[in-house]
Amino acid sequence: MALRDEIDDDWDEELDADDDYGDDDEEPTLPCPHCRAAIHEDAQRCPHCGEYISDEDVRPAARKPWWIIVGALAVMYLVYRWTLA
Repeated sequence: MALRDEIDDDWDEELDADDDYGDDDEEPTLPCPHCRAAIHEDAQRCPHCGEYISDEDVRPAARKPWWIIVGALAVMYLVYRWTLA
């Protein structure tokens, strides 16, 4: 039984030596604009769906229209003034 414990201890030490597995050295990934699968940032073609990736396919992050923000601020101001009156 002691031999088995010694082998198990050696095996655990070997696992501890491989702690660099899964480091953050991987290339950054983005979702494919066609199938939403994770692809490398510099990929020219999606390996999952086979579609080519171009700058036109990638949509910029959507911003809220300015008038929604201004309208929300105006409503908050009117409610504030109404509660003071």
